[in-house]
Amino acid sequence: MARDTVVSWRTFALFLLCPPLAILALVLFPLTIVVLVWLYYRGKKQALDQPSASTS
Repeated sequence: MARDTVVSWRTFALFLLCPPLAILALVLFPLTIVVLVWLYYRGKKQALDQPSASTS
């Protein structure tokens, strides 16, 4: 059975979809880390600013 194309449409679609997904992952991973660190330090600062009920 002869084929008219060099690669299948499925392979071509993966080739087109994977580079954008890889770029998206490279952008979102560091952004997620930055947001988590920011939330951690914001919560830590709020906890230190508020007087705790156990010390009063």
